[in-house]
Amino acid sequence: MNPVILARLQNLCRDEAAFQMLEQILAVELQQLEQKLERAYSQVEQHKALFQVITRLREPLNVEEIFQATATEVRQLLKADRVGMFRFYPNSGWNDGEFVSEDVDGAFGSAMAQKIHDHCFGEQFAVYYQQGKIQAVADIYNNGLSECHIQILAQFQIRANLVVPLLRGQNLWGLLCIHQCRGPRAWQATEIEFATQIATHLGIALQHAELLADLQTQVLERQEAEQATQLLNQELQRAIVELQAVNKELEAFSYSVSHDLRAPLRSIDGFSQALLEDCYDTLNESGQAHVRRIRAATQRMGQLIDDLLNLSRVTRSDMCLELIDLSRLASDICTGLQQSQPKPEVEFVIQTGLTAQGDSHLLRVLLENLLNNAWKFTAKHPQARIEFGAIATDNCIPVYFVRDDGAGFDMAYAKKLFGPFQRLHSMNDFPGNGIGLATVHRIVRRHGGRIWAQGEVERGATFYFTLAPGEVEA
Repeated sequence: MNPVILARLQNLCRDEAAFQMLEQILAVELQQLEQKLERAYSQVEQHKALFQVITRLREPLNVEEIFQATATEVRQLLKADRVGMFRFYPNSGWNDGEFVSEDVDGAFGSAMAQKIHDHCFGEQFAVYYQQGKIQAVADIYNNGLSECHIQILAQFQIRANLVVPLLRGQNLWGLLCIHQCRGPRAWQATEIEFATQIATHLGIALQHAELLADLQTQVLERQEAEQATQLLNQELQRAIVELQAVNKELEAFSYSVSHDLRAPLRSIDGFSQALLEDCYDTLNESGQAHVRRIRAATQRMGQLIDDLLNLSRVTRSDMCLELIDLSRLASDICTGLQQSQPKPEVEFVIQTGLTAQGDSHLLRVLLENLLNNAWKFTAKHPQARIEFGAIATDNCIPVYFVRDDGAGFDMAYAKKLFGPFQRLHSMNDFPGNGIGLATVHRIVRRHGGRIWAQGEVERGATFYFTLAPGEVEA
């Protein structure tokens, strides 16, 4: 105390004993005031440190920088020998981990980059730390710790230990560890509270880092998706250009077939006919037969050219989608067949109310081919039945069908049905060029559907088809 103040107090006292008693009382009071002042100063410094941590959370810093700066400030403020952030390895059951950040007195070794295994922690203690447990140990040798726990702490020269959980959300991410290595230390309540607040805000930093990582991942995935889309668009543009070139070549080829190939065929057919008419008397029966075969072959070749051109047009023509009354369309086609080739022994059964979204011209071609086939392949049966209908499916995609009880086919050859110029019957039995079902197949595919068939020799055939994308059970 100030000597001048003591001298004045001594003059006021009656005797020396009273003065000494007063001096002792004042000394105790002064000491308590100094302790309160020191604690207040410490709390101010703690609040400053806490404010610094909160400020860093608002800055564009990564979690490692926040950890390092916080470890340095906390160690200096608490006058500890080591402050570190310990992270548990993912999927380790909280038994394994390592220090990822540290500030340590130069007199003691670093705990960084050392893998730590504690087979007891995950099973016995992790659940309590996840609920907010704090461990404050004044002396590791006099606190009832297990021998294995003491060994883990002793390897880092730890004598006193303050451990607070680092929670990322509700999950135990790691531990905030404050070590005293020089000797035992009784941790004050204010120090424990300070460490708890620091750990809480570091947990917020961990959550921010996780959200930022997720956001960066989403941004990266979106950028990759955009790049992939750009590449696909470029490839699509190239494919469109190539397709346009192919279409132009097909148009040129179709023109060549339509004009350049027809001219010699017409000449062959015309001169063959003139030969029969002008030289009929000079040709014997064998010669006349040969000329007739030449004419039939040229006419068949002309029909094949027509069929090929029609198949090409089916593939390349523009589509105009609208709601089509398939029942009415099938009825019109069947009426036309009866009028052109009357067969009273053929029974047509057409399900009413069948509609589909599609191109009217292409769907007419489709049904004409299927119904014409059914008409053709029932010709040798004295009684015949031709059906057109639909079957409901679980995924609401109707399966249409054309069924007859005519010549049928062997299912072993079913895969050949829809190839151009593929025939399962001889020309002598049933005329045709083998283009009709190939045309039907392409029309169905252009509508996004699929077609298949079932049949049995002399028991008839059924052709099933859909006109919309989607899987249906065959």
